[in-house]
Amino acid sequence: MTEATLTGGSAADRAAIMAKFDAYLVANANYDGDKLAAIWSAAPEATFFNLNGHVYQGRAHWLRLWQYYRARVSNSVWEPFDIGGTVSADLAVVWCLRRTHYKWIADGPLDAGRKPERTSISRSTMVFRKEDGDWRVVHVHFSTASEDPRPGGV
Repeated sequence: MTEATLTGGSAADRAAIMAKFDAYLVANANYDGDKLAAIWSAAPEATFFNLNGHVYQGRAHWLRLWQYYRARVSNSVWEPFDIGGTVSADLAVVWCLRRTHYKWIADGPLDAGRKPERTSISRSTMVFRKEDGDWRVVHVHFSTASEDPRPGGV
């Protein structure tokens, strides 16, 4: 993983946030709901925008998605790069680009829009909030990075 450039906050807070960020990458590769419970906020207002284009309201909703994927998709650990972010006393945002490879391993039809196997780059924005002294993710926004040329070369 490339070095993160987080501004603001204490060194301890930045380290704790990046530890949660790293833990998510590992939990995601294994669809490990127990590990996710220590990262995602249990707050009912927590909202997660998945790479599949859908919105998941609350941690339990997201865990149902992982339960679905666990038997259907094999993931590599996402490799983040161009990691940046900002930290305040009780709120932080971490963004990055990330590369991964997945393979559909289930019998039966693929999800709409999914390829049987793909290496791709996506964008990630994770919003952390300090809850009872611990950093938890209250919002994520994952989206596919364009593989097309930039408009006007910009």
